[in-house]
Amino acid sequence: MSSNVTHIQVEDIQLASALSLDIDESCDIKDTAQVTLFARYMSSQGPKEELLGLLPLSGQTRGEDIANAVQKCLEDNGIDINKIVSIATDGARSMTGIHIGVISILQKKKHEILTFHCIIHQEALCDQTFPAEIVEVMNLVIKIINSKLAKALYHHQFKDFLEEIGGQFSDLLLHNKVRWLSRGNVLQRFALCLNEIRAFLNEKSIDHPELEEDKWLQKFNFMVDTTMKLNELNLKLQGKGNPAYALLEEVVCFEKKLLLFVEDMESGKLLHFKNLKQYRDETNVSIDTNYFSIALKNEGWIR
Repeated sequence: MSSNVTHIQVEDIQLASALSLDIDESCDIKDTAQVTLFARYMSSQGPKEELLGLLPLSGQTRGEDIANAVQKCLEDNGIDINKIVSIATDGARSMTGIHIGVISILQKKKHEILTFHCIIHQEALCDQTFPAEIVEVMNLVIKIINSKLAKALYHHQFKDFLEEIGGQFSDLLLHNKVRWLSRGNVLQRFALCLNEIRAFLNEKSIDHPELEEDKWLQKFNFMVDTTMKLNELNLKLQGKGNPAYALLEEVVCFEKKLLLFVEDMESGKLLHFKNLKQYRDETNVSIDTNYFSIALKNEGWIR
C-alpha cells in the first residue's frame, strides 16, 4: 500500500507543470540529521501538498550536502528539477547563503527560483523578542524543571507527590526549543502546578524565593498569557493546504489585536490577560501596567 501511494504521488508530481518545495533540516531524537522535503503542486484533483521525502544526512549538514540530498531525491523519483518555481526554508545560512546555500546551488545549476522564509519560523523568531528581564523568568522556569524536577529521583518523587495530593496533572512538561508550541505549553503547565511546585520544593528544602516574589510572579503570568496567544497564532499558521494569503491574513490580524492588547493593558482591565488578572484579583496587588504595555510595544510585533 505504501509503495502504491508513493507511486501515485510521484506520478502526479511528474505530470505537474510547476512545483514548490519546502525544505527543512533538523535532528531526530537520536541526533541524526534529517532533511524533510515537502512538495506542493497542482494535480488533476486540485492542489496537493505531500511529503516527498525524509532524507538522512551522513557527515556534515552544509548547504551543498542538503542540496545534493534534495537533487538525488528528485532524480530517484524522476522529477524534473526545472519544474521547481519556489522554495520555502527556515532562513538558515545553509539554506539561503549567497554562495553555498541550498537555494543558490540549485539556482546555479538550473534557473531562477523564488525563495520564501517559512512564516511559522518567522513568527517563532519574532516571539523571542521579550525584554531581557522577562526572558529571565522563562530561564528560571526551565532551570527548575530541567535541573531539579527532571532529575530521576526528584522526578519520581514529584509525580508521586502530585498523585498523593490529587493534583490536576501528573507531571510537568519539558521545554524543547525545536517544538514551536513548547514554551507556551511549558509555562501554562507550570502556572497550573505552581502551588504544588512550591510545596514540593519547600519539602525538599530547595530554595527559589522568586516563586513568592510579586514582581517575578507578575512577569511570569504576563509571559504565560502572551506565549499562549502566540501559540494560538502559531496553530492557525499550521495545517495542510493553507494558501499564503490566508497565512498573511492571520499575521496581520494578530498585529491588529496587539494594539487592542496594549490598550487593554494600559486601561488596567486585563480582559485579554487571564492569568495576570487572576493573580491581581487573588492577591489584590497593583499591576505595573505601564511596564507591560511598554514591553508589548517593544516586542517588535507591532509595525
